[in-house]
Parts: sequence; C-alpha cells; structure tokens
Amino acid sequence: MTPGATSAPARGPVTDVVIVPGAPLLLPEYRGRAAVAPDVSESCVEAVRSAVATASHVVVVHATDREPRSTRPPVGLRVADHLLAASHLDFDVEHVAVAWDATTAECVALGSALAAEGQATTMLVVADGSARRTEKAPGHLDPRAAEVDDAIVAAIRGCADGGLARLLDLDPGLCADLLVAGRAPLQVLAAAAGQVPLVVGSLDVSDPFGVLYVVAHLTRAT
Repeated sequence: MTPGATSAPARGPVTDVVIVPGAPLLLPEYRGRAAVAPDVSESCVEAVRSAVATASHVVVVHATDREPRSTRPPVGLRVADHLLAASHLDFDVEHVAVAWDATTAECVALGSALAAEGQATTMLVVADGSARRTEKAPGHLDPRAAEVDDAIVAAIRGCADGGLARLLDLDPGLCADLLVAGRAPLQVLAAAAGQVPLVVGSLDVSDPFGVLYVVAHLTRAT
C-alpha cells in the first residue's frame, strides 16, 4: 500500500520512532521557488527515510489543526504523507489523529491502544514545540516557552532511560498558551513507547522562525 492510504489496524510493538515538525514549509505548495529552511527539510526527509527503510507498517500520529481554515486535511497529516511519499518505499500506513487539545488521559488511552500486541510498528509523530520562542515567532515571545521546549528535547534525548514518559508531565493548558502544537501527539507517543527500550539514532533541534522544530529518529535498543 502506498503512503497516504489507511490500512486496517494492525498495531504492535514499536520498533522505530521518527519525530518531525508539522511545519507548512515542508510542503511544496508553501515553499514557492525558493527553498525555505532547507536544512530542516533535508533532516526530515533523511530521518523518515531511515526510519521506514525496513518498515512494513507505519502509524502516523498527528494533531488536528487548532484553527481549521478549510476542508483540507490537517497540516500534520499532509506533512507526514509528503515525507513518506518522498521515501519512495512501500508499506502500510495508518493515520491516527488526536485532538490538539486532548487531555493527557485521552492521549494515554490512545497511546496504550497503539502499544497493543501485534505486528512491529514504526511510528511517525508530527509534533512542533512552542511557537512563542522569540519576538518574531507566530505567537510572539513568551519567556515560559524555553523551559517547556527544553523539557521536550530532554525527554526525547533521554529516551534510553525512560525519558519519553516525562512527556506526560506536559501541562495541556500551559502548552495551549505557548502554542505547543505537538503536545498531544507527543503524549500519545509517550504512552505508546515510553516503556520501549529506544536509543537516539539522530536528533536535530532548531527554531528558525521562533518555533521549536525537533527532527529525531529513535531506534529500538539491541
């Protein structure tokens, strides 16, 4: 099945995780003729390609748009499908949408379902950090953003020591104030893979537009 299609649920143990930002600049229709933040785009393509290289089943976890402006699918879903298509590989794809303002309990329930026994699964999680990191950020500067973003990065970096579980400590209300679009998908990830022995294969962190972008490939420890 080609990327973009949705297969019947066949969820199972998480073997790989790839985290990418839900940045519209990753979509061709937003880039125009000039490449915008090419390093971010290249990192995303490479991380996804590496994560799905041997995958037979990919679960895409993305949030709904906070302010839907059309009948088009959420930006996160479109970014994921674009990056999967760029891998030029064949695998089953299942889309899992979580409300951007889902409670932590709702995220845990969804993540726990994804962790149910079955075939091996690669997770593609579309998640931004705060969009309030600088004065020129979409939400302008909020001094609280740095601490929350640092916690997100530290949790991902510490995945080998159970760090992903700390993503469940993210406060939904505070994250909403700070425009952390990826809070809910990250908490789904924490519930699905927080107890899986993962190690960091690659990790790139940037904020070219005052928005935290994390591009990471986490692999199962051997």
